[in-house]
Amino acid sequence: MTCRSVVLEPVTRAVIADLIPRLRPVDRLELDLMGTGEAERDLERLAGQSRRSMAAYMSGELVCIFGIKAMGILSDVGCPWAMMTRQVDRPEVRRAFIANSGPVVDWLGQDVRRMWNLVAEENTTAIRWLKWLGFRFDGRAVTVQGHRLLHFEMETKDVR
Repeated sequence: MTCRSVVLEPVTRAVIADLIPRLRPVDRLELDLMGTGEAERDLERLAGQSRRSMAAYMSGELVCIFGIKAMGILSDVGCPWAMMTRQVDRPEVRRAFIANSGPVVDWLGQDVRRMWNLVAEENTTAIRWLKWLGFRFDGRAVTVQGHRLLHFEMETKDVR
């Protein structure tokens, strides 16, 4: 699957192994706070349990992996997730990434009525991006190991 200059490919074990040393520090923090502390295993489990997941590349460089995990097998509520590499900090990558992310949100939310998750308060890039995509922040937060994780959500269009 290709979106303009972004190439999407399946998330595999090799992709996850390539991603981990390239993660932005704040993404690694979120993974450690919300996972078991075994990053590779946590991401393999997350991708495996997701209804949909993909890896995004630009100019052959891994930018992120993302997906949506349903709350249960028959649930119409899902948790979107993304893990970004340091590539997204480059302005030209960030612009192209943002420009192509709207259709991806529709793809993620195609069979759920609501999407929600948590994001580290210090992950200001992700918070701005989530707001731009239409996610709402309602003030709810959870503190884990001294870090505030902010709740965000979005009601999706009619479930198909």
